[in-house]
Amino acid sequence: MPIRSRRTLGVPTFSLPLSGQFMPAILLIIVGLGLLIFKSLTQEVKTEQELVVKEGTFINYSFKKTPEGERDYGIWLKEFAERFELTGREEANFDTAAFRAAIKPGDRLRVEYSNKEDLLENGGVRKLYGLTAPSKNLQFFLGKDIVAKENSGVLTYAIYGFLTFGIGLYLWQLYKSQRQRSPYEE
Repeated sequence: MPIRSRRTLGVPTFSLPLSGQFMPAILLIIVGLGLLIFKSLTQEVKTEQELVVKEGTFINYSFKKTPEGERDYGIWLKEFAERFELTGREEANFDTAAFRAAIKPGDRLRVEYSNKEDLLENGGVRKLYGLTAPSKNLQFFLGKDIVAKENSGVLTYAIYGFLTFGIGLYLWQLYKSQRQRSPYEE
């Protein structure tokens, strides 16, 4: 009488080969490293030292909304040919009424921007990371705060999580394979 085959219901009952045991850990590490590379390539400013701080004479501002309903806030300074544009996060938090009341044309403003931006590529627009009026002792937002916000967030935690979990899983699988192998070798 032939021996009946064992049914597994789609779940393999054999142990995975050594490379298959480590595959989930390796994939987690690869995803974490991929996100890390993505963040380092797309992030314009990584540290506060990469910001350029200059002063200029305020000429004009534009606090309007685009036809799509998005904010388009920018300022112009006499000493610069380009337009300084607020970032998305700062546009949401920026108090335009306080700015209009406190700052008049001819006032001196200190701006912080990245010198890595290509003005020809951006159409003569620079992203504004810091805006202060030192003569009036006003700080609308600071560059170090914006850089700190950009360096934290969900993507950063995802990178650390994938890498930590992947390395931990890899070490656990290595420990498990050593434990299974040692009784048979003796």
